[in-house]
Amino acid sequence: MSEVLRVSALGRTFGDTKVLEGVSFSLEHGERLAVLGRSGSGKTTLLRLIAGLESPTEGDIVIAGKVASRTGQVLIVPERREVALVFQGLALFPNLRALDQIAFATRGRGGVEAARSLLDRVGLRHRAKARLDELSGGERQRIALARALAQKPRLLLMDEPFASLDDEKRTEMRDLLRSLIGSAETTLILVTHSRDDAFDLARRVIVLEHGRPVADDMLETLLIHPRHAAAVRALGLGELIPGVVTARDHAATAFGKVSITPGTEPGPAVLLVRPDQPHLAADGTGVEADVLALELRPSEGREVHRIAVVRTEGCILRVFGRGHTLSVGDRVRVRIDGECNPVQG
Repeated sequence: MSEVLRVSALGRTFGDTKVLEGVSFSLEHGERLAVLGRSGSGKTTLLRLIAGLESPTEGDIVIAGKVASRTGQVLIVPERREVALVFQGLALFPNLRALDQIAFATRGRGGVEAARSLLDRVGLRHRAKARLDELSGGERQRIALARALAQKPRLLLMDEPFASLDDEKRTEMRDLLRSLIGSAETTLILVTHSRDDAFDLARRVIVLEHGRPVADDMLETLLIHPRHAAAVRALGLGELIPGVVTARDHAATAFGKVSITPGTEPGPAVLLVRPDQPHLAADGTGVEADVLALELRPSEGREVHRIAVVRTEGCILRVFGRGHTLSVGDRVRVRIDGECNPVQG
């Protein structure tokens, strides 16, 4: 495999504010990377730097072996980077019809016939003459994707591309994108707040926190062994509770003594509690807690999971209420089974 992108010690400052700092990673041909993080963590800025729309305050960007940007300079202009960017707002031309939106990008790359072929691949051949204001949100997403792929990019950048779509349309667009980039083996960087987007489209994940990378690993590894609280939140892996490690394999928490991953140093810690670990204890064990709310979740079958949101000493957990009839305001006993993972942050 050949290296498509290398980012080294990348940073971007606006005034006195560091928006991005110390970002380094590389991507091979065909890799799919999801960039996750809270709003304002620097995700969009990272894409704009890679696309050449801004110059970095520090660091280098190398695309296909050529230095594209370095500190204070954009050395290769955006249109010559072989990089396509799909903006969150899509940035479609308001005065062009559907086919013309794509044909604008296929000039010198097959022209109108290439545009028709792409329009067909995204399922919109019958909408070729539709004006922008006649297209639905999902159709506009398909046009923006087709226009990006019409450029035959080495690297496709997508900034929250499905944010405006409902769950059903998001699923459709993820399936379409996976099909299109899979056949072309296009390298992908996807910025998203949706863990489902990451699960379906990425194999590797970077999590940004306050502009700095706090996690960078294969998705499967992060799901099993997250090391930072930001990764836990971004991937929805469970609840985070404070604790104090009292021995190398135990910690004291508001929900009582819990087992932890062996080898953790004594002292304050943040602990990951997976969804299947908290239980309502009917045998007198556990710690008393108040039921604040009741939530419902679908299961894989026809059952409905009833979840109790409980609190003790200001600490909140969600507990499956299997076999229990609960009401808001009830006092229950809760225990945490299994090992909790200490994480940074």
